[in-house]
Amino acid sequence: MKRLLVLYSLLLGLLMPMGSWAQERPLGRMSPSEKAELERNLQRWRNLSPEKQERLRKEWDYWRSLPQDRRETLKRRFEEFRELPPDERQQWRNKFQERRQFLPEDKRTLRERLREKDKRQRPRDNRDRY
Repeated sequence: MKRLLVLYSLLLGLLMPMGSWAQERPLGRMSPSEKAELERNLQRWRNLSPEKQERLRKEWDYWRSLPQDRRETLKRRFEEFRELPPDERQQWRNKFQERRQFLPEDKRTLRERLREKDKRQRPRDNRDRY
C-alpha cells in the first residue's frame, strides 16, 4: 500500500499539475510559486531512473484512460485517506497488505463477493462507492 501511495503521490504531484497548467495557463502567465513548483517537479522527474519514468508514463496513460467520474472518485478517496489520522492510515495499510497476501483464487472470490455486495447496494444508494 505504501508503495502504491508513493507511486500515486508522485504521479499526482509530478504529472497532473504539469498537465493542467499546460492546458490552462501558458508558462509566462504562471505565478512565481507555480513556476517554482513546476521546476521542483521537473527536477524530481529528471532524478528518477528511466525505469521509474517509464512506469510513471504507463500509470499516467492508464489514469488518462479512466472515465472522468472514476478519476474524480479515486482522487477524492486518495484525499480522504491522506486526511485520516496516522494510526488509522496504518490500519488501512495493514488491511491492504493482508489482502495482497491472498492467493489469486482467493482474491477473485473476494472481488466477486464485493461486486455482488456493491450491486445489491446501488439501487438503494446511488452514491459512487469506489
